[in-house]
Amino acid sequence: MRKTVDDEIRFADEMGLLCEEAGLPRITGRLLGWLLVCEPAHQSMTDLTAALGISKASASTSTRFLVHIGLVERTILPGDRRDYFRVAGDAWAKFFRRRMGLVSALKRMAEHGLEVLNGSPAARRGRLEQMHRLYAFLDEALPNLIDQFEAQELRKRRPERLTP
Repeated sequence: MRKTVDDEIRFADEMGLLCEEAGLPRITGRLLGWLLVCEPAHQSMTDLTAALGISKASASTSTRFLVHIGLVERTILPGDRRDYFRVAGDAWAKFFRRRMGLVSALKRMAEHGLEVLNGSPAARRGRLEQMHRLYAFLDEALPNLIDQFEAQELRKRRPERLTP
C-alpha cells in the first residue's frame, strides 16, 4: 500500500521527536526524516522549506549541521545552479565510526579518573571502574561490528559471480 505525503511528513515529525530526545533540534530531525523518505531523494532548500513548513534559515542551519556530521551530503544537478541535499550513501556507518571517537575518549577519561583516585577506597572508584569496563568493552567490540556490517553491505551491492 502506497503511503501518502501526510504519512511521510508524520514520519519526519516522529524522527524530529526522536532526534530531540537525543539532544538535537527537532527541526534537524524532521529534516533528516524527510530526506530519508522523500522523492526524489535529493531536495533543494526550497523543496525542504515547502515540504516541512520551516524557514529557510532553519533549513539552512539544519542542513549545514547534517552535512557537518556526515549524514547528509550536498550535491548539484547538471544544468542547475541550486544546491541539493540527500542522505549520504554510507551515512550511518560513517556517522557511527565518528561517534566511536567519543567512546574512546570516554574510556580514556575513565582511565584518567582512575589514576586520579589511585589508592582511594574501592567504593570511591566503583563508578569509574564500571564506566571504564563499559567503554573499554564498546571500544573493542563496536569497530568489529561496524566492519561486519560494511562487509555485509558490500556483499549485497556486489552480486555473486557464478563460476563455470
